[in-house]
Amino acid sequence: MSGKKEQAIKEIMTSFSEMANLVLKQLTLLEKLMNTSDDQDFNELTRQVRDAENLLDNYEVVIGEQFTNTIVLYQPVASDVRRIVACYRMTINLERIGDRIMNLTRIIGNIRKSKEYGSICSLVNNMLASGTIMVEKSLLSFINADPDFAIWTIKNDSVIDEMNYKLLVNDINKTSLDDETRQIVLRYVELKDMISNIERIADHATNIAEASIYSMQGTDIRHTGIGKDK
Repeated sequence: MSGKKEQAIKEIMTSFSEMANLVLKQLTLLEKLMNTSDDQDFNELTRQVRDAENLLDNYEVVIGEQFTNTIVLYQPVASDVRRIVACYRMTINLERIGDRIMNLTRIIGNIRKSKEYGSICSLVNNMLASGTIMVEKSLLSFINADPDFAIWTIKNDSVIDEMNYKLLVNDINKTSLDDETRQIVLRYVELKDMISNIERIADHATNIAEASIYSMQGTDIRHTGIGKDK
């Protein structure tokens, strides 16, 4: 039984690792998509992002089934339960990151040739790069059992929030909305939606880091935070 249990847990971790790598690939594709001006390249990158999203959905289903079967059939010990519960929590957040990437792909397709997008594209790229690093470090914290990466990710969540606020305020201040058309206003709405999706990616990275801490230390810090008094 012990051998079968270990194999079942290994299969969960293998599926999780593959799913995590797929999300990181999606983020790389998104970065390329944001920086291409060629329509053919854009369409091809969009297709690759969508294909990856379909695979992510499948991984979520597979890992959910693996998780349930392992708990029911093998009744793992507490430390193993924490690890696979943390893994399942991360899986949900990885799937949601994939959803955000799809949202961003759609928004970029709508506004990528507008002057409004061109004016802040580099800043949005910086935000996405920061969010991607948070995802990477949160995943490494779990894979390498390194709580420092998890703590770094959680503490840096506020950095993305601040970038979100400054990005919008600065750009709106440079624009005389009274002289602009309804289309420009709609584009700003799209830009806000785009920025918010990147912010949510950082939030999901924080959730993954919190699950990693739970796996390693058995401490649930979702509502207490790091170093806060209970």
